[in-house]
Amino acid sequence: MQKTLHALIELQELDNRLDELLDERGDLPRIVNEFEEKLSAKKDEVEKLEAEIKSSKLRIKEIELFGAESKEKLEKYNDQLYQVKTNREYDAITIEIESVQKTKKDYDSELISLTSSLEAKEGTLSDLESEIAKISEELSENKVELDASLEETAEEENSLNKKRKKLLGNLSRHVYNSYENIRKARNGKGIATIDNGTCKGCFSYIPPQKVVEVRKMKKIHECESCGRILVWSE
Repeated sequence: MQKTLHALIELQELDNRLDELLDERGDLPRIVNEFEEKLSAKKDEVEKLEAEIKSSKLRIKEIELFGAESKEKLEKYNDQLYQVKTNREYDAITIEIESVQKTKKDYDSELISLTSSLEAKEGTLSDLESEIAKISEELSENKVELDASLEETAEEENSLNKKRKKLLGNLSRHVYNSYENIRKARNGKGIATIDNGTCKGCFSYIPPQKVVEVRKMKKIHECESCGRILVWSE
């Protein structure tokens, strides 16, 4: 058990230094991640908007084609009006003219709506592209800073992680999982020493008998107040 407890103490020291390295990077990792997520979301918006713009332009071309066809039909029917010989033929052509005029009016109305909507979408697209350019620039600047920070500590971090991996060979899965769970719940501190009869993790009183047992290092003891694994200060 002493080997396990010594391994836990060394593991905590390694984790303390790894946490310090993370703290030295500050908010850079979070900031970079946020910029990447924001950039991805904006690009998705652009992709969707570009598809809508493409669809609108195709529909406008269709309407313009239908409009040209309707104009030709109207000219044709108007010419035929001067050639009819009976009221029946006149009425039939008049009905066709009214039908074409109604269809053309509907197309014209849709064309106005689509054109207005297209202009708004193209304006939005331009704004999005400007936002993407700005986000990309800020992301690039923060990534350069983060990469520089990572490069400075990469060698030490790799060395610490190798030592950490080696230490885990001295710990059972149960003990390690217990340490990790406590560490996550207690601001990175999974173990605590006893000093003057108190837990240095939460400063709670530790009964003398338990202090004696912890000092023997024959069994894992936890602080009844904070749950940290207790070890003797020496």
